[in-house]
Amino acid sequence: MKKLLVLLVTLLLVVSAFGYTFYVVSHGGPADPFWGVVMKGAREAGEKYGVDVVYLGPEKFSLKEFIDLVNSAIVKRPDGLVVTITNPVALDEPLRHAIDMGIPVIGINVPDERPIDEKIPYLCYVGMNEYLAGVYAGRRMLKEFTPKRAVVAIHEPGHAGLEARAKGITDVLAEKNIPVEKLDITTDPTKALTLMKSYLTKHPDTDAIFTLGPLGAHPAIQLVEEEELVGKVKIGAIDLTTKITDAIKQGVIAFTIDQQQYLQGYLPIVFLYLYNEYGLIPHEDILTGPSIVDKSNVDIVEKTVQMGYR
Repeated sequence: MKKLLVLLVTLLLVVSAFGYTFYVVSHGGPADPFWGVVMKGAREAGEKYGVDVVYLGPEKFSLKEFIDLVNSAIVKRPDGLVVTITNPVALDEPLRHAIDMGIPVIGINVPDERPIDEKIPYLCYVGMNEYLAGVYAGRRMLKEFTPKRAVVAIHEPGHAGLEARAKGITDVLAEKNIPVEKLDITTDPTKALTLMKSYLTKHPDTDAIFTLGPLGAHPAIQLVEEEELVGKVKIGAIDLTTKITDAIKQGVIAFTIDQQQYLQGYLPIVFLYLYNEYGLIPHEDILTGPSIVDKSNVDIVEKTVQMGYR
């Protein structure tokens, strides 16, 4: 009886210490391979720290559905909330309400870039500097060659992070007076392929394509292979998949930008656990990228992509 009592007390202590529920709400769902890695990071951190992690994301990008998911998570009054600040204006009211309710909030993947007196007062941000990612991509392409014309394929127009990446690219190319346009390719790979093909037909002098995620990179790879444009049209990508690393090794993609998205899922869960347990939290931005992946280092990176950590 005494042993049973000790066991029950021990179990109660474990439940009280580790009985947290954290919600992760992003604008991306399982259809995008990028978010599968983020989900893996959040899940494995939850398992390690004994907390319940609930992941929510629309199947296809929809700002309305995304905001609805954020609100549904807030109603649950979780012990912590992790959110992509995809549209700071739309998220401002619900996240301030959550913070006023005492829910700790951490931003991931896309930050609130507004001035300090306007931005949402979340605890910290874990992710890449989006504008700098675009700058790195533009500069790396210029090391490859000087394009005659470039196009930036954006799969989610209005997404603050993607728009910042696109601006970084266009700002760098504008300094060299290189014509560059944004092209809405949607999140449908078939449509993306058709739209990029049409753009190249209309602008045959286009010799550089920038993609802002796998949903753009994969159709771009198919495009240059099918149209026999490998080496004639250079692709600069952002984010990693096995298809992208293979394309880099084969010379189809010149480079990609890595943001270590596994950390964007894993670290916020660790931080929320430490905050709930001890009141400990990092401040400001914890940058997980950008870094350049090309033929010089793709073999090393490829291993972690295959393992699901990138």
